[in-house]
Parts: sequence; structure tokens; C-alpha cells
Amino acid sequence: MDGVAIACSAFTQYGVKSRTSQGWVGTVTVTRAPFAVIRRPPVSRRQLHLAVPAKGGVRRRYGGTVTRHGLRKGDGDLVKSPKGIGYVSGDTEKQISVSDANWKRLGQIASSKIQLIRRSNG
Repeated sequence: MDGVAIACSAFTQYGVKSRTSQGWVGTVTVTRAPFAVIRRPPVSRRQLHLAVPAKGGVRRRYGGTVTRHGLRKGDGDLVKSPKGIGYVSGDTEKQISVSDANWKRLGQIASSKIQLIRRSNG
């Protein structure tokens, strides 16, 4: 709460301070301020059924933050796609899932149509 109060004081303009009294004289004007809620990407839980070997004794690839196309998932790389600008949220063999800032998926787009805008550096 202290942080919110300090942040709000930056967008408040006070009137003139009185010379004879302790307080302020005049009005308090609240200026316009952009406010955004930043969320973490959704956390996926462990899926133990993926650890069971398929036919031939090979387990399905599971986990990791780097896709097979070299992009980082989660709060990782910002990319440009034909459906808009977003973040990498997953991949398949030939496609990359791109999600917007609210983690709503824009679509699965071919990796050849994806262009990296900004690399995540933590």
C-alpha cells in the first residue's frame, strides 16, 4: 500500500502553500496517469503421463524454455508474426505458438513467418 500511495503522489498537483497556516490552500488536482496490471505468464504443472515411454521405448520431449527453433518461451522473446506482435508460448515441429500480452493465443504460425523483435535477457 505504501508503494501505491507514493506512486499516486506523483500524479497529484497541490495548490499554493499558505504562509500563515500549516496546511495547503486551494485545490488538489489529480492528473491523468496510465495504469497497467502486469501478469506473469501462466505456469504449467507437471504432467507425469508424458514421462511414460511410447512405442519403441522413446519418451515424448517435455519441458524446457527454449523451443527447437531457438526462441525462448514464457516471458521470453518478443516476435512479429502475420497475426500480430506477441510472445512465444510454445512450439510444434514446424510451427510456433504466439500469444499476446494477456497470454491469449494469437495462433500457431509457421516458423519461417516469425521474426524476432527483442531477445529476452532476463
